Amino acid sequence: MAHWSIPFDKLAKKVGADIEIVVKAAALTVFSDVVIRSPEDTGRFRQNWNLAYNVMNETITDETSHGFQGKIDAIRRELLTMPIGGVFWLTNSLPYALVLEYGLYPNPPKRYTGKTKNGYSKQAPHGMVRIAARNFAENVDRAVNGRRKR
Repeated sequence: MAHWSIPFDKLAKKVGADIEIVVKAAALTVFSDVVIRSPEDTGRFRQNWNLAYNVMNETITDETSHGFQGKIDAIRRELLTMPIGGVFWLTNSLPYALVLEYGLYPNPPKRYTGKTKNGYSKQAPHGMVRIAARNFAENVDRAVNGRRKR
């Protein structure tokens, strides 16, 4: 699990922006990165990214939808209703979420679908969350600078 602590109040003051806008823009940028990088077969995995405030949302849906924009829009709408000062959680409770993130598919898989290679998803061989975590500082900077007052 990744955890970050950034002095958003200092960051917001530095760029002359409202702290709530900075925090939510940064969170949305990072969460969007995770959703966009998520592999898509039926669309169910992407639809199971859940946003919550101060407690994990472990619900699972059977909903399937291709593409990522609808899910990002839903996360944006939810994020706008949440206060700042707590913890935003983005979770995916599908039983194969960790396998998509870290690999570990049997090699060869029990049921070959052509979507794995050497135990890793071909669409996300290096995971989604780990890449978003590595890009976190850059994404925060992009979110903040995109909201800078002129």
